[in-house]
Amino acid sequence: MAITTTDIVTEYGAYYINSGQNMARLKRLLLFGRETTKLATKIKTDDTVYRLAQSVMTRLVQSFQKSWTPKGDLTFTPNPIELFHLKVDFEVYPDDVENNWLGFLASNDLSRKEWPLIRYILESHFYGQINTDMEELEYYKGVFTAPTAGTAGISGQSMNGLKTFLTSDKVNHVTMAALDAATIYDQIETFYESISEQYQNSKMIIGMAPKWKRAFMKDKRSLGYYDITSPSQIDDTLDFSPARVVGLPSMIGTDDIWATPVDNFLHITKKGENAAKVKIEESKRVVNMLTDWWEGLGFGINEVVWTNVAEVVIP
Repeated sequence: MAITTTDIVTEYGAYYINSGQNMARLKRLLLFGRETTKLATKIKTDDTVYRLAQSVMTRLVQSFQKSWTPKGDLTFTPNPIELFHLKVDFEVYPDDVENNWLGFLASNDLSRKEWPLIRYILESHFYGQINTDMEELEYYKGVFTAPTAGTAGISGQSMNGLKTFLTSDKVNHVTMAALDAATIYDQIETFYESISEQYQNSKMIIGMAPKWKRAFMKDKRSLGYYDITSPSQIDDTLDFSPARVVGLPSMIGTDDIWATPVDNFLHITKKGENAAKVKIEESKRVVNMLTDWWEGLGFGINEVVWTNVAEVVIP
């Protein structure tokens, strides 16, 4: 792991001159928050597999007769949600910034972990990058791959995201045409009407990529049912339902849709607070930052999840 200053040295020279540069001149790309898990019901656990069970009772009511005629069965079905152990191991050699334009991030302090560089990394990058990695690569698109001993794991392979679950036979798959920005409002209405009618009065999340949510809103506006001088009328709800469309950064680049009642979407964590903490260690002139925690996503009742994601049949 290293700090790359090649272009800085090429442009500004391999020396430090104090010309008023400071942290305000350091700009970074947009980082995402954890938008997907904001929608979920939070559950903390000490387990590495959160074990749920669904109970279903058959019909009970029958016509009266004097004879005793018992009727009805109760069935329990396991529904475990796996948690995945994630970590961050970051190593930096602070002296890399001293002899160039970035020298204002160095210090005379012999303890490198006290240098301004470390505070800058933590405040401007470290936690934000963890959140971005989880949102962009893990929460929806993640496919778990067991790590190779002694080799850093690949981001996006640290846990199974929602898409992996949506391809299973545990949820309801809805066949629909490719999304079209010109007709997406009608498409989402048709998708919603494929949901079991007894759940159509439940508050429901309809998740999709942000570009498709925007297309949904624009198409809703274009239908002419709303007073465009009152933009607040054009919101993310589906007419005549308690459902709302949510644009999730975790789904960027996909044409997928999924829906479930709000309280059915679960975010399970163990030591989850550690994702916002860091242990800083110093070994000679190298500074190490580390943390680890457990997370998993799933649904309380799989049968009340609907998606246009195709089922993947495992032979």
